[in-house]
Amino acid sequence: MLIQSDPDRYQKLERLAGMATDDVLSRPRKGNDYAAVRAPYSRAESNPAPGVYKASMPNGRTTNLFRVMFTDFCKMDCYFCPNSHWVPRKRFSFKVDELARTFHEMERRHTVEGLFLSSGVAGSGSKTTEKLIKVVDLVRNKYDFKGYIHLKVMPGTEYEYVEQAYRLGTRLSVNLETPTVEGMKRLSRMKDLERDMLSQMHWMDGLLRQRNPDGAVGQVTQLVVGAADESDWDVYQRMVQLYGQWNFKRVYYNPFLPIRYTPLEDHEPTPIWRTNRLYQIDWLKRIYRYDDDEIRHAYDPAGFLSLEDDPKTVIALSTVDRFPLDINEASKADLLRVPGIGPTSAERIVRQRERHKIDTWRDLAAMGVVRKRATPFVSFPGSDALPARQLKLDLFKEHPSRPAPAPMSSPRPEPQSAAPCGQVRSCSGCALYGTPGHPGYRIKMAA
Repeated sequence: MLIQSDPDRYQKLERLAGMATDDVLSRPRKGNDYAAVRAPYSRAESNPAPGVYKASMPNGRTTNLFRVMFTDFCKMDCYFCPNSHWVPRKRFSFKVDELARTFHEMERRHTVEGLFLSSGVAGSGSKTTEKLIKVVDLVRNKYDFKGYIHLKVMPGTEYEYVEQAYRLGTRLSVNLETPTVEGMKRLSRMKDLERDMLSQMHWMDGLLRQRNPDGAVGQVTQLVVGAADESDWDVYQRMVQLYGQWNFKRVYYNPFLPIRYTPLEDHEPTPIWRTNRLYQIDWLKRIYRYDDDEIRHAYDPAGFLSLEDDPKTVIALSTVDRFPLDINEASKADLLRVPGIGPTSAERIVRQRERHKIDTWRDLAAMGVVRKRATPFVSFPGSDALPARQLKLDLFKEHPSRPAPAPMSSPRPEPQSAAPCGQVRSCSGCALYGTPGHPGYRIKMAA
């Protein structure tokens, strides 16, 4: 006899924690230069337990977050999403008190230190967000948790629920998915970018500007790159609005991956290098303070970034007449335009030259400067920087390696002699090759 039973908490956790991997929290930070910025943590990265995610903090440390979806039921028709109604599979859902209790037990055992709560849209955006708010309300007020909570606000949520989410969460987010209104029309017939996402972001910005010490402290979002065939310039223009107009903390870029059964299952996946380039442009805008005119040099006429060179190098080569810079005279802003010099190394250079002039690459390397990338763009006493007009020709050019010298003990090679067919003895394509009397006969026999 077949006995059906409801899934227990652990089964729900295994499924709903796994489905939350589409939301990216952080990226590893390596080195001082932005060129070291790489793609988000791999989904294959091992985590301590289902639902436990190692997130990186701004100070370089990591913390364990309980990352989970309230439900993977979703009425939306997003053409790229594994949770959309296109995908036929069994769905799971927590109860409000069940999920709050699960987090409390894991936090009490010091397994996690914070909560990242997302969901599919079951019913309407407002109803789903209301359930998420109830979970967080229990975590805050019943279980007295004062730590970090990242709370997703569902598309189409009404203002009253956005305000409640602001009062309970630490960080808020609405998934933007695509940068343009036209792109959203290509990805969903049910969503409207202005009505369902941008309006909620505008409301959050107004609430965040109140500087309520008991409210959230920022908002973030993510884009699915390549699903709507948008250009990299489209992504940049939306990024500028989010950082400049609404003071976003971060924008994350996820490469599109085709999902079986969805309308885009035959669409080409987005290569990871494209999201790497977008993160680098994001870094140049936020951290290096490049202006729009400078950044425009990184894009080709079609609005895409280079595959071969990182944006900082492309921009430097496009403004080649300003180089090489005198390392002992250039301002900090100009130093940040040099490939291989990041904010930390630029600050060290400025402090060091107050004591004495910099005149060796050893000094620069000790400050974190990447010599291979910076050499053509800087000069100082004793340096051998290339003239500015030769940069485009000489930079990173691959030189053929010289053949290794023959050992002193090797015998002197015999002179090449012509074969009866007119070929030299090394010829292996001649019809006589390998026959007695042909110069290549001895070579073939030895082989």
